[in-house]
Amino acid sequence: MKKLITLGLILFSGVILAQKVNVENAKYKFISGEKHALKVNIFTDDIKDILKAFQKELEKEVGTVTEQKKELILDNVMIKAITEDKIDAYVAVKKMKDNTSELYVSFEINNEIIEPKSKAYKKAEQFMEKLSKDISIVVIEKELDKEEKALKKLQNKVNDLEDKNKKLEQDSKDREEDIKKNKNKLKEVSDDLKEVNKKMNSGKGKMDKLAKDKEKLDKDHEKLSDKISKDEKKIKDNKKDIESNNKDIDKLKNDIKKQEKVVSDVNDKLKAVK
Repeated sequence: MKKLITLGLILFSGVILAQKVNVENAKYKFISGEKHALKVNIFTDDIKDILKAFQKELEKEVGTVTEQKKELILDNVMIKAITEDKIDAYVAVKKMKDNTSELYVSFEINNEIIEPKSKAYKKAEQFMEKLSKDISIVVIEKELDKEEKALKKLQNKVNDLEDKNKKLEQDSKDREEDIKKNKNKLKEVSDDLKEVNKKMNSGKGKMDKLAKDKEKLDKDHEKLSDKISKDEKKIKDNKKDIESNNKDIDKLKNDIKKQEKVVSDVNDKLKAVK
């Protein structure tokens, strides 16, 4: 049991760690050759957005930026978050399979590559971490908004179907009441018809009036019978619709559970990045 708990904690820690922003030392083969670089994970695989965000951190009209095959070559630029000195840098983005990216930057100050022993290393590390967070948070918040909307849509569908069922149930109850009333009326009409037919068959009474009464009673009988029949059919249809809606509700509730997990995971990812 202890082994299982320990394994669970290790796996959970691994997931959390994977979601965090991590800056590491690495070597990367840029277009200009392999160089020492700082690597940071970013929660988007949009290379264009990443490079654009990086360039926004540069002081305007200082140095030059050249783009080659989706890599940036920076010459004599200023990144005040790192140093007041001019910086040369090589910037590349590597797409990962999980829709994330790795940003590699090789910084040079006075022709010396920034490494862990360098004076500016800590600030360069902080710069990379902040840049990744700034980009990732926007992306994850958009993702969260999208997934929350998807969840809300599913919840609304359930609410709509439940409302429909309530209306169908109420409609069936109302029709059942109408059926009871109309059956009582139908009995009265049937009794009146019997009486009229009896009089007509006996030849007693005014035939013209009896004929008119019979015609009216026949119409009432037909109308009531038709109404009862339609209400009974509608009640059956309502029952089928309710059963169908309940099946859809059950399926949607399963989808909601899955979507709630998705939203929770994205929230965890956002918290880890922040």
